Amino acid sequence: MALEVINITCPGCGAPVDTSAKNCKSCGRPVVITTFNSVYGMDMKDLNQYKGTYQKTLEEHPDNPEINLSMGMCLLKLNAYDKAEEKFNKAIEESIDNPEAYFWDAVCLLKGKRPFIQTRQIVDQAIDLTNTARMLEDRGIFSYFIAYLKYDYYQLKRLKQEPSYEEELQRASSSVTQEDIRMLAEILKIDGFDPNLAI
Repeated sequence: MALEVINITCPGCGAPVDTSAKNCKSCGRPVVITTFNSVYGMDMKDLNQYKGTYQKTLEEHPDNPEINLSMGMCLLKLNAYDKAEEKFNKAIEESIDNPEAYFWDAVCLLKGKRPFIQTRQIVDQAIDLTNTARMLEDRGIFSYFIAYLKYDYYQLKRLKQEPSYEEELQRASSSVTQEDIRMLAEILKIDGFDPNLAI
């Protein structure tokens, strides 16, 4: 299904653009946020500018999956987990084939807290969402996140889970980067993963 192309103002500079443009021709910044890397290094001024543009756009196009995903990324960066989760869910509802929406929705479920203190239902739901993302696109960071969930919840509570966190970690090791791990740890508000999870 082709995504609807809508006219918006560039969140970076305010120039007229549309959502088919990856980057603004005027300032070169992203028009639509498709990965968390795009908002990861933004300062609060830029982040609020992007959030404001997306909020205004969603007033006219509330079902647009790209803008909902973009808004979800901004809200996640602001630690507004419940609101970000709503946007990721809306993005999934409108376009079921975007692995980013499933993955970041799973991250939001933890609300910045360790899996160990979550309910089993929340951890299993996060694993299921991340597995869906991985079925759409097999990325090392997805397997790494599943390994972390399984280690911090199942392994530390001495509960059996197959495949094990070690198997998930092995699957992740071929393509996850230290930068991916560092960014995920920061988003999850973890000072550092257990040394057993080092790649």
